Amino acid sequence: MNLLARVRQQRGVIESLSNIGWLGGDRIIRMFGALLVGTLVARYLGPNEYGFLNYALAIYNLFNVISNLGLDSLIVRDVALDSTQEPCILGTGFVLKAAASLLTSVAATVAAWIMDPHNHTLVLIVALVSFASISQAADVIDYFFQAHTRSRHTVIPRTATFVFASLARVIAVVLHGDLLVFAWIAALEVVVAEIGLLISYARYKTSIPRWAWSFEQSKSMLSEGWPLLISSLMIGIYMRIDQVLLGKLGSMESVGNYSAAIRFSEIWYAIPVIATTSVMPRLLKTREQNPERYYARIQVFYQSMILLSLLVTVATLLLGPSMVRLLYGERFASAASILSIHIWTGIFVAVGCIGGQQYVHEKITSTVIQRTAIGAIANVVLNLLWIPHWGGVGSAMATLVAQSLGSYFADAFDKRTHHIFKMKTQAYLQFWFLPFRLLRGTAG
Repeated sequence: MNLLARVRQQRGVIESLSNIGWLGGDRIIRMFGALLVGTLVARYLGPNEYGFLNYALAIYNLFNVISNLGLDSLIVRDVALDSTQEPCILGTGFVLKAAASLLTSVAATVAAWIMDPHNHTLVLIVALVSFASISQAADVIDYFFQAHTRSRHTVIPRTATFVFASLARVIAVVLHGDLLVFAWIAALEVVVAEIGLLISYARYKTSIPRWAWSFEQSKSMLSEGWPLLISSLMIGIYMRIDQVLLGKLGSMESVGNYSAAIRFSEIWYAIPVIATTSVMPRLLKTREQNPERYYARIQVFYQSMILLSLLVTVATLLLGPSMVRLLYGERFASAASILSIHIWTGIFVAVGCIGGQQYVHEKITSTVIQRTAIGAIANVVLNLLWIPHWGGVGSAMATLVAQSLGSYFADAFDKRTHHIFKMKTQAYLQFWFLPFRLLRGTAG
């Protein structure tokens, strides 16, 4: 390897680490901010009202995930590979996302009305956050910065918005605001964050390119993105359907306890997302130059994420119950048993994040439908069977099984993903057999 190539490689590593640092800093702020402010709001509202708020947000999320159209990874990939097409890629992506967001906002509001036509508060909350999410068409700017590993330009406006929104929630608690106040804060947080993205993009580009709509580009995006769209819908189902079904088959109190528990485990979901967002665009370029090195680095990446997830899981099992009681109080005590099960999903989420990007890199996105459909169907069926018997604990068990099927085992059912299944299995076995290796080493 010549000197110039080494310099470029080192520069790429430094940029990726810097990107991880910015995203990690943002996640730490959000992690502790959401935990502290979220628990304050939960204590103030109590399990019933807190459950109702999360029930409404779950309905919104089920539809909002469709508005992405599976374009995020595709836009990141295309901009990273050919930045000269940036105006056409971003412009087309923006129009597609805006149109989809408008349709899903209407659909979410109508769905809330059909589910409970006499509950005007539910319909209003879903409508507020849904129509605010139309502004998320500007997320194409985030994808642009991801492609160039310059996420600090998205972190700054989004973190600032999060901090101000958190302060607004604290003020709402102090002033004894009602549920609609918290819904308005959530809606405004989305809109202000997207405005911040636009400002950040305008400041980054010395001369702002004129975004352009391309019918051919839109056909290409949708034809390749529709499997990812179906996958996103399925992921939305097995990530949020549990709260919706708990609200229909159980009680708002059970939704409140469940939401309190998963707040702990879902905080850690951000770690593989951050790492994948920062590392995979660089690995894509490695694949073009040296496929063998590409697969070797992804294998190490799988193992690193599983190790980190295991450490988080063990720490949560040891400290989680005490933390739940300390932060949420005795009214949320039953959330501890839910957390002890739900936290294990993080191990499968970690490999799912990496695998999802790998499917895009290798242009086998159609396989995503299969694995996410398996996970979504399993989650719905198991929730219907287990919620009546075990409530929130049953829902947590259903989610864990669904994640394992969708993120890992489903790869074994398709020849195109057998090599990915082997990579994930090797990464898992690396740690499951570690105690036996240590014992054998001690005996020797």
